[in-house]
Amino acid sequence: LAPVGDSQPQGLSLPGHYGPLLVGPSQPVVASPGADAVLPCRLQPAFDVVSLTLEWSMADLKPDPADPLSRVGYVHLYRGGSEVPDMKIQAFAGRTELLADALKDGDVSLRIKRVTAADQGRYRCHIPKLPGPLKELVVELLVGERGRLYLGTLISGAFCVLLVLLVLGVLLVPGVLGGAVTCSLKRLRDNVREANVYILLVVLTRFFCNLTSFIVPTASRVRRRCNRPARGG
Repeated sequence: LAPVGDSQPQGLSLPGHYGPLLVGPSQPVVASPGADAVLPCRLQPAFDVVSLTLEWSMADLKPDPADPLSRVGYVHLYRGGSEVPDMKIQAFAGRTELLADALKDGDVSLRIKRVTAADQGRYRCHIPKLPGPLKELVVELLVGERGRLYLGTLISGAFCVLLVLLVLGVLLVPGVLGGAVTCSLKRLRDNVREANVYILLVVLTRFFCNLTSFIVPTASRVRRRCNRPARGG
């Protein structure tokens, strides 16, 4: 859970803002299948929301033709001091609740009981009449074995690193080789100055120098060294 600091008087605005802020976790919430999951969401500073309407919905939920309420997308709706079960998606019936006696302190965290793989996704906490412009927060829920999810994260990270190294290799190797080739061609030019291929070698040298300078920034230094007049020429 992202740090929320000490509670302050209710309704006190933070500097630079116009009201209390919704604060949630910086990382996804992970829960095992069949366990309960708590989606953290609270106001900073503390702000009494007992009399306000609180809406928890799935941000990425696609409407189910067999469930008209899925078009609304409410996972949990709190209004008039109590839950409104008639507006809840059927799949979450009897499985969600707000934390007891927490609303007066601005804690609107949602507990989902007996989570399944179908519950995985992004959840939006929305307080329509919250003072200030920031009225909602999104919390992501991952459902699975923690070890497997962690391993999957590591594998994904390792793959990204390898991909970056591969791209760098593709960009750097031609640049380094190109720099070596241009220098070799320059030396060869000095040896075959009187040959008929002199003009062709000059064109190739300039071409490779310009190309490697564009691909690899450091190749510009190679180009300057290559373009120095040959001693005794």
